[in-house]
Amino acid sequence: MSFHKKRLDNENIIRIYDNEGLLGLEKYIGDTNTIITSNEFSYNIVNTLIDEKLNLPQKWNKILKIIKKEKYTNERKRITV
Repeated sequence: MSFHKKRLDNENIIRIYDNEGLLGLEKYIGDTNTIITSNEFSYNIVNTLIDEKLNLPQKWNKILKIIKKEKYTNERKRITV
């Protein structure tokens, strides 16, 4: 029996989303026993996925907004540096 843990950070989440979409991100996060979030962004993504109050389209819409905001923020930082 093996124990799977994954550390999630901004780059990891955005890379998976860009390459595999929301389904890929959901599968990646769901295929683990323990998730270690490195910041508020990754915490919000995981928390949204496990929120039982939201249906699937609501979860995906919320995750998409969180990711778009993070990508926009990263792009602005890159331009201003």
